[in-house]
Amino acid sequence: MLPRALALSLAAVTALGLSAAAAPAASAAPSATCHKGDFCLFSGAHQTGEVLYRVPVKVTRTGFSFPDVDALEPLVAPRSAHNPLPDSFGCVVRLNDKPHFAGSEQEIDGFGDRELTGAPVGSLTVDCG
Repeated sequence: MLPRALALSLAAVTALGLSAAAAPAASAAPSATCHKGDFCLFSGAHQTGEVLYRVPVKVTRTGFSFPDVDALEPLVAPRSAHNPLPDSFGCVVRLNDKPHFAGSEQEIDGFGDRELTGAPVGSLTVDCG
């Protein structure tokens, strides 16, 4: 029989794994900081204010991992962004104002910091080509 503390720890990890697997949308819970290599949406201009959404992006010489977000909950209205994808990949990040990649869209092209309109963001995806 497992010690009580270990059994509780395993139950907590299992519950976390199940809730993450069942979650249909990405959480837009504010984050304190935007780290090097993160894609971030900010509440203020010039990458100021709250980090409204942050996703770690792993970039290698030959590719990257950047998950699509089908439905961002709650919707956010960013005024600026930081894009860690190098220009050499030829990608744009598409920000749609509605979930499921619907509605109007803003594009973030190129590496670095970008200013946005403050329009709502309900989903996002990377388009390379």
